Amino acid sequence: MLDSTTLPPDIAPLIEALNHADVGLAVFDRKSVLLFCNSRFQEIFDYPEALVTPGTTREALLRFDAERGELGPGNVDDLVREQLERVQYHIEHQIELTRSSGRQIKVVNRPLPSGGNVSTYHERLDDRKSLLGADLTFEALQQALDYAPDGLRVWDAKDRLIYANARIRRVSEAEGTPLRPGMTFEEHIRARVAKNLVAEAEADPEAYVQQRLEMHRLGGRSYTTRLRDGRWVVIRDHRLPDGGTVTTSQDITDIKRVEQAYRESEQRFHDFVDASSDRFWEMDENLRFTMVVDTAVGRREPPVAQVLGKTRWANAGVDVEDDPLFTTHKAVLDAREPFRDFRYEVPAADGSPRHWRVSGVPVFDEGGKFCGYRGTAADETEFSTELTRAQRELQEALRQAEIANRSKSLFLATVSHELRTPLNAIIGFSDLLAQKVFGPLGDERYEGYAHDIQTSGQHLLSLIEDVLDLSRIEMGQIRLRLGLVDLPIEIQAAVAMVRARRGQEIASIQIEVAEGFPTLNADARLIRQILINLISNAAKFTPPSGRILVTAQVVDDGISIAVIDDGIGIDPADHAKVLRPFEQADNRLSRRYEGVGLGLPLTKAFVEVHNGQLQLESAIGEGTTITIRLPKERIDGTRPGALAAGTDR
Repeated sequence: MLDSTTLPPDIAPLIEALNHADVGLAVFDRKSVLLFCNSRFQEIFDYPEALVTPGTTREALLRFDAERGELGPGNVDDLVREQLERVQYHIEHQIELTRSSGRQIKVVNRPLPSGGNVSTYHERLDDRKSLLGADLTFEALQQALDYAPDGLRVWDAKDRLIYANARIRRVSEAEGTPLRPGMTFEEHIRARVAKNLVAEAEADPEAYVQQRLEMHRLGGRSYTTRLRDGRWVVIRDHRLPDGGTVTTSQDITDIKRVEQAYRESEQRFHDFVDASSDRFWEMDENLRFTMVVDTAVGRREPPVAQVLGKTRWANAGVDVEDDPLFTTHKAVLDAREPFRDFRYEVPAADGSPRHWRVSGVPVFDEGGKFCGYRGTAADETEFSTELTRAQRELQEALRQAEIANRSKSLFLATVSHELRTPLNAIIGFSDLLAQKVFGPLGDERYEGYAHDIQTSGQHLLSLIEDVLDLSRIEMGQIRLRLGLVDLPIEIQAAVAMVRARRGQEIASIQIEVAEGFPTLNADARLIRQILINLISNAAKFTPPSGRILVTAQVVDDGISIAVIDDGIGIDPADHAKVLRPFEQADNRLSRRYEGVGLGLPLTKAFVEVHNGQLQLESAIGEGTTITIRLPKERIDGTRPGALAAGTDR
């Protein structure tokens, strides 16, 4: 090995600089023959000194590594061939190596214009002397250093610049402080301060300059600085035996960004913890608590000191083998599964129960060994107390509602008896008077009065029946009395009844029902009431010159019954209103007609009791279409109806 003191004076300082480099360096020619390597390269791979002399081939180095197991298992020739193929192409590449000792090495291989390549090997080890081939030229060494990833400057014993590699030259020129051979280190530093490139020099530029000169003079130290453009750089000064200095600059901006992201993430986590009202906990592989952190202000029950060192079931004071809740929970923990929202009680110091809700995840080390659990716990005692109180209030409200419901039922029964009984008497006696069963009344006006009494009584009785039906529906007391219903006959009967009530002042009513219409399995009384209500409504709001159409047909999803008129219509804004009890459309036309707003709500309720639907389509001046849809299960199909399509006037 050649000593740097025997080398030409123009390259000796550079060799000294390489002897103090933090990375291994090896230069190969176009035939993969070693031209130069520093001592770092030898130390990283533990090569014998005789092997790392100029003239050794890369293949010989790789074969040495393969034979001692550094390239992994396999055939030595195959392993060597694989490694040589990586560098045969003249392109830059990098790989990560792990030696058999476990040491990690980053290898960066860069091609040289001459056809060879320079490789750098990154690992922190003690500095040792480098090896130098006698035929390594100054130009070849410069070329190798220009491909180094870090900035490199070499100063002589008088602190004059004698060399700067390409990387640091490019950076300095971009900053406006170009490096010139022969300039002093102090001139270089003052130029950077004058350009305001160093953030920490802003407060006291001269103090910074003197501090930096002192660090440079002492050597052997490194410091981190932030540049004005936001980059972070680690600068190291190494003293050479001849009194010179090597200054290296390593850009660690990416590392700093990672560190900053980590700090922000950590701070974000701390903020979440500070804002949380939960308790954070950790337990070991034996499921005993090893850490408990309370984030909320104030004392928690049980206190942290009482929890540590115990299992969850021990803190709850239960036998895990006898308690079904904790037996199931322990089975989850033994299976090393995550869990969420496990609720249990823990006795407080005064004996009162504290309600806790916990969630956790299992923790494993890098080898997959179970280490315990981590998770959160929330004290739900106040919430549980409020929930219990709300449940009691709800139960009391339900009890009061049942009492009110029974009172309502009693009231309806009373109304049904007390009102309908005298009304039936009034209607019956007025009918006797109107029919002059016991002889003339003496004055024709009495006959008219009797007829009016009978009509009003019937109307009042009908209204009472509607109110009672509505009340039964609201209480769920309507029960279907299923039987066979011949829908065409029921339609005909409803039309006849409406016509009889309204006399000759009624619009034309047309019925369209196909022959062979199937019978229905439904409540005949309710179906009849549905038809009467719909046809009566249509007749009420359609002038005598108008037209009413009643249709019934079998559709895919069941039975469709429609009552269509060309009467005054209903504003779409009032559609929902007319389907609510005791409400009517808010327009002057509808107010002229009698009614309290129970027909459509009752009809809708009767349809829904049959699991059907009522659909309303209407607009002012465009008439109204009300469609009833009954499900397929309402079709009996055992006996078809016989009514054909026709017109009834």
